[in-house]
Amino acid sequence: MKFNYIYLIVLAATFLSINACNEPTSKTETTTVEQKEFPAFFQKVLDAHGGLETWNKMNTLKFSSTRRAPITNYTIDLKNRKEIIEAEGKYTLGNDGKTVWVSPARDSFPGKNPRFMKNLTFYFVAIPFVLADDGVNLTDLGSKEVNDRKYNVIKATFGEGVGDASEDQYLLYINPNTDKIDFINYSVTYFDKTKATKYNALKYEWQNVNGLLFPEKYIGYKWENEELGEIRYESPFEKVSFSEEKMEETIFDIPEGAWIEN
Repeated sequence: MKFNYIYLIVLAATFLSINACNEPTSKTETTTVEQKEFPAFFQKVLDAHGGLETWNKMNTLKFSSTRRAPITNYTIDLKNRKEIIEAEGKYTLGNDGKTVWVSPARDSFPGKNPRFMKNLTFYFVAIPFVLADDGVNLTDLGSKEVNDRKYNVIKATFGEGVGDASEDQYLLYINPNTDKIDFINYSVTYFDKTKATKYNALKYEWQNVNGLLFPEKYIGYKWENEELGEIRYESPFEKVSFSEEKMEETIFDIPEGAWIEN
């Protein structure tokens, strides 16, 4: 009897173990991200925009830009920054983590350099959280008055070899009452490294999406005489969603017949 009792216990334990192995896994992934420490002047900006902990819980970002026709839809894997950009009825540009491709053909994409568009809009809409990435250097520039308003200013630069344009610079102009970003200066050095301090400006109007701030729109300005100059354009965003659900990797696969960068 004692032998049969022990045998039944072992059998039950084996059955439970097999069932546990066969349990379906959830598509929602919880990724453990090592908590980094940031200087207080930047930490309070992250917190005001929803918090890095909330950002790190998210796996997928989707949004649409209505700046120009056709509407352009963006899908980004927030963990590896793979991306799909789809201009409805025109082209799809993809980044599978290594290669940039355009479907149905290269001439369906109107820009001169598809790789330049990789993560470009994403970086602007995901500030300040993208500046918490490795390789970003943050400097407190203190207080500055612009257009008769006072701001706390943070400068972000990049380590050598970080990203496709490590000479780019960002200046964040922070509302001292709310710790939210009011506008930024940015430089574009992808085509010309000497333009690291030739700034344009983006002013933000924020909305709350799943606990994180995301631009309802941003407004492009000329940066003239250390002030916001004339408006260059407005870029509204719609259908914004953050999700903890992780996408199928096949969404980033290169379609048959697509143009692939060398």
